[in-house]
Amino acid sequence: MDRIRDFLDGFDASLLEAIWRYMSLPPARLGSALGFLGAFIVLCELTRIALAPEHVQSRLAHVLMCLLTFPIQSMTLAVVLIHAGRSYAGRGWINLAFAFGLYVVWYAAGQLTRLARPHSEGADLGFMSVGALITFPVGVIVALIT
Repeated sequence: MDRIRDFLDGFDASLLEAIWRYMSLPPARLGSALGFLGAFIVLCELTRIALAPEHVQSRLAHVLMCLLTFPIQSMTLAVVLIHAGRSYAGRGWINLAFAFGLYVVWYAAGQLTRLARPHSEGADLGFMSVGALITFPVGVIVALIT
């Protein structure tokens, strides 16, 4: 317990607060926020492909690869749509269009990972469709409510 206290001693939450502000898709910093989310999606794809050797022996690596295939990105975008809808009411449909654009970035990043590993599941439309079933119904509900 002391090690955890030592680790968290002096922890500054300002970075987490800034990330949370970006996740609200503020109109004044929309380009930066979308760039941040696009970089997050590309980083997830690159991490997934880096963890994918020919025969994965680590269970933790395999679980992380499975989570990076679609759930982390799609749930993050769903949270972004909820947070952005609550922060800036009336922009739900616009935010939904931005989420669709981020799915295009996700597809392109997945296709690019096939350059490194041709057998990878990058940009698998089946996985992305399941991710879309997580993200877009949430976005539509938020757009209808706000």
